[in-house]
Amino acid sequence: MEPDLPDDEFADEDDDDFVGLIDCDECGKIMEPDLFDGDDPLLAALPDSSAIYEDPTNDGKRLVMLCSPECLEKIQERFGRQPFVREELWAGKIVRSVMKHPQGVSPRVLEQETGLSPAQILAGFAWVERMRPAGRGKGPGPQAGGAGGASR
Repeated sequence: MEPDLPDDEFADEDDDDFVGLIDCDECGKIMEPDLFDGDDPLLAALPDSSAIYEDPTNDGKRLVMLCSPECLEKIQERFGRQPFVREELWAGKIVRSVMKHPQGVSPRVLEQETGLSPAQILAGFAWVERMRPAGRGKGPGPQAGGAGGASR
């Protein structure tokens, strides 16, 4: 028995049989719902250090859907040229954990929830700092030289 899923808020719409359109992650071709009867579409998991999921066992893998073996080959080649940045993956794990704890999280809990070592956690934080846009401060509050800052 399938679980009851909540319907949308528009009771006047007859969209229960609506099938969403899915496009190929490489070429953008719309894949028709009847493709799902045979061997198409192709599904693959590709290495991607920015891919973070609720289930940590899937972290670092991007699920893609493709219309053909040719598109699979092209996307594998493209993903193969992208560097897998461990620090980016670690930063994503850290953010996922921190977001679960709006009151703050201790280093011990952070280690437990992320599975990262203290050195990996520090490297993840350093990666976030390197990626922060120039001119952005470290958090809310007065920033030197900025609006509301102490320099007048």
